[in-house]
Amino acid sequence: MAKSSQVGLHVWLPMAMEGLVKRALIKFHYMREHPALNSWSSVYLNFGKIQEEGKSAGNFTDSSETTCETNYIDEKFKWWFIGFAEGDGSFILNKDGYLEFKITQSSVDAQILFYIKKELGFGSVVVQDKINKTHHYRVRDKNNILKLINLFNGNILTKYKNNQFMLWLEGYNKKYNENIKFIEPKFKVNLNNAWLSGFTDAEGCFTCSVLTSKEGRTSVTVRYVVSQKDDKEFSQDLANLINGYITHIKSYNGYNTVVNFSKLNIILNYLNTYPLKTKKLISYRRWLKIYDLVKNKKHFTDEGLEVIRNLAKKINQ
Repeated sequence: MAKSSQVGLHVWLPMAMEGLVKRALIKFHYMREHPALNSWSSVYLNFGKIQEEGKSAGNFTDSSETTCETNYIDEKFKWWFIGFAEGDGSFILNKDGYLEFKITQSSVDAQILFYIKKELGFGSVVVQDKINKTHHYRVRDKNNILKLINLFNGNILTKYKNNQFMLWLEGYNKKYNENIKFIEPKFKVNLNNAWLSGFTDAEGCFTCSVLTSKEGRTSVTVRYVVSQKDDKEFSQDLANLINGYITHIKSYNGYNTVVNFSKLNIILNYLNTYPLKTKKLISYRRWLKIYDLVKNKKHFTDEGLEVIRNLAKKINQ
């Protein structure tokens, strides 16, 4: 303030503040869109610094591992988290018996990791790789690993992640001289909880392609796709549930469950009940605009087709 009041320097403060305000507005635009922040208003004032410095959302410093003994886990969050962890989580057990649970995300979407930590009441969020701009949520202590075991045991639906969890549980029993039994899942993927919403946040995508034939005819393809490696049974069960079909992907020996435009009602109704929570919700909303345009036959007009093309380019930005 003293510097700004001196003759010849009186314009310094407004000029400096102008630059800060512009950067803050750019960052606030992204913050305002992000689904996790829509319900987590306590971090709004802090978010701008995070994007500029590559830090995590929530408190701008990498968080230490914490525990909240009385934290209540909401049922919708519980199933979303299990589904999300099946796609993006890792049950880590090394040859020395070291145990860790980890979820890694791009630093742009680090706030979802802070959201997970807040809802569970334990764990830590730290920068994993500054160069590649990734953060991770992790749990390493005995008591909180036990909480995760109780949460996941019997509720994991995919073959690969169940095998990984089973080895992790065996490692826990051996390290801490426990005898917790592995529970086989007693149900398949369904639409009665938020599991598929979490799994979609991790492994799903929303696609649109605009193709023009040699004859000059233009077609618009709108699809929902979920990928899963080496688990045909799961992919087929999911396809049967949401009126889709599966395709084999040779490059990684996996399967895509695909739902075409005319059969999207089931998954659309489901995601309306159990919304996505990551930045993928922004992509979904853009994709949904295309779906509505095609549903209303706007792709048969030049104006509508141009709008669809522009939206298609931005779906996954």
